[in-house]
Amino acid sequence: MLNSTSIDSLLKNNLPALGIDLGGTKIRAALVKDGRVVSQPRQIATPNGADNIIKGIVDLVQAFQHDGNEAQFGIAGVGIATAGIVDCNTGEILGSTGNLPGWSGTSLKKVIESQILLPVHVDNDANAAAYGEASARGLMHSNCVVAVTLGTGIGGGLVINGKMFRGAHWAGGEIGHLRLNLGNKRLCTCGLFDCWEAYGSGRGLAATGRDILSGLSAEQTPLAKDIEGLTTHAIVEAARNGDIVGKRILHMWHEHVAAGIASLAHILDPDLFVVTGGLADCVDFALLQEMVVDRVLPRIGEKMTIHKSELEGLAGIIGAAQLVLDNLLDRIAV
Repeated sequence: MLNSTSIDSLLKNNLPALGIDLGGTKIRAALVKDGRVVSQPRQIATPNGADNIIKGIVDLVQAFQHDGNEAQFGIAGVGIATAGIVDCNTGEILGSTGNLPGWSGTSLKKVIESQILLPVHVDNDANAAAYGEASARGLMHSNCVVAVTLGTGIGGGLVINGKMFRGAHWAGGEIGHLRLNLGNKRLCTCGLFDCWEAYGSGRGLAATGRDILSGLSAEQTPLAKDIEGLTTHAIVEAARNGDIVGKRILHMWHEHVAAGIASLAHILDPDLFVVTGGLADCVDFALLQEMVVDRVLPRIGEKMTIHKSELEGLAGIIGAAQLVLDNLLDRIAV
């Protein structure tokens, strides 16, 4: 167990931290210092089962400790970003998604620290991405930064006055489950109806496409050839190729994304929204900004900005690393 003297030594040497982003298909890691990646990222496929995932994480840490040019730096600590609800005090996974079966109940911080003998901080992946965006953009002194992750689902993270907002039960920022009255009575994967995620995510885009395509023929649009097998990629490609139905579907999806952001804007009045995730490339940001401004109070709309992430998928890594460094600083300050 590290004491305050050894932690102080790690920080005085200005060592980088290792950020690890644990996803359903891959685990990525890189060294981070001063809010930017300072090593070549490494990546492995996410193995099956909690024990194998832990072994994969430990192997990655040891690779950075002992292999290649990275070994010369040393490591101050390890930050891990993972899907699910995380008790950030204990580092235990309180609830997980179907992408990581058997992950819930894992005491990740305790197990990893015992094997690598370095400080470890574990956090939700969307929270880490938000913290990474705020750190990399120099926005830690801003009043409120909201990161919206658009992918298969919708994730989110809130950085308020430079601190990660996690709520009273570690589930703060689950913005994908805002309830929206869009008239479709659409079932979300959580079991509730009309969550934002059921409309503004990749699944939501495909569902909107199926709704619009119902009753249309392949002569009217090539998207009607396989309505049940409709993919987000097919919709986006059709729209970019000028298909009028594809454009209509994508426009409706922008309205659904805007509806959720407008609700968040009225609650939080943030300095900035940052959009991350695989679907960020599908967003027309000028159109989205216009749609949101039309849905919010003028005082909010005239000041609000929505930006695309510029971190190329590294926000979670940067945020996880910065969180462990800041956590070490907090322990020294106590």
